Amino acid sequence: MSEFPKNQKPQFRRTRLITTLVAVLVSMLTFPSALPWMVGFWLCVHAYLAVNGRGAWVPLVICLTILVLKLVPRTPVVLMFGLVLAIVIYSRFKQDRLPKILARPTFSSAVVLIAWACLLLHWRMIENCSHTNVLDISRPVVCVGDSLTDGLLPDHGYPEPLKAMITMPVINLGFSGISTSQGLGQMERVLSHDPQVVVIELGGHDFLKGHGRATAKANLIKMIDQSREAGADVVLMEIPRGFMFDPYASLEREIAYEKDVQLVSDTWLRQIVLLSPIAPPGKWFPSLQLSDDGIHSNPKGSQAIARRVADAIHSMYGPRSKT
Repeated sequence: MSEFPKNQKPQFRRTRLITTLVAVLVSMLTFPSALPWMVGFWLCVHAYLAVNGRGAWVPLVICLTILVLKLVPRTPVVLMFGLVLAIVIYSRFKQDRLPKILARPTFSSAVVLIAWACLLLHWRMIENCSHTNVLDISRPVVCVGDSLTDGLLPDHGYPEPLKAMITMPVINLGFSGISTSQGLGQMERVLSHDPQVVVIELGGHDFLKGHGRATAKANLIKMIDQSREAGADVVLMEIPRGFMFDPYASLEREIAYEKDVQLVSDTWLRQIVLLSPIAPPGKWFPSLQLSDDGIHSNPKGSQAIARRVADAIHSMYGPRSKT
């Protein structure tokens, strides 16, 4: 007797396909900061199917496809993880040619989970600089950015509430509409304040103005290098340029890995957009709104952004940086 009546089999397959497609769509909406956990979800599905002798290769293909479509940074650990997935997928179709231990589902599940643990650790390391930072509370934190830093009046941007969250002075040098090239042109003014930290929030207008990724990357790296030459540390704010796909292919995350700077994940801006009048859940719950126009923070939103920047600074300098 078959598991499903004949007339229900096609319906069951369609339901399973639709469910899988919805799950993939939701996975594509995952913020970069939570990407390893999305990967972990699919690996758990893989492990469950493998232990029960079912098509365990499908979740791995989905996982690998999403990583490619999300344009994650091509660091050695990320590439290693992708290679492990590809090898395990390939082994599913060549089990008769493998040693018995390699063909066991439990073994392959253990391998991908170990690789995932390395990915998770690596992802967290990207967001946190590894070098020692020496704090001088008399030197200011200088914030460089576009309107998201400058603020939309009557709000004065996240640097204003940041002043109450850290022990160092805060200077807001944000200017609406500027790109990374214009930000680079401001570096003499920025460094004239002898900053302890330079917070860089730039790159959104490069994309909007059609500037190339390579140009934006070169400008940001020059700003980081000039800051360090002047004895300042750097906090780089990640800019989302799309909810599913990032046309700039994880630019800030790539720079944070290469230059070992503190990174504020792009969750800070996605949260502002989602909790605004233009998108749910903010559209449904006006009392939770962090933005009045869907992109710029209101005073409540600036508080939320400031907390994320303050957390990054506290992570760099420890308790002495807290008010």
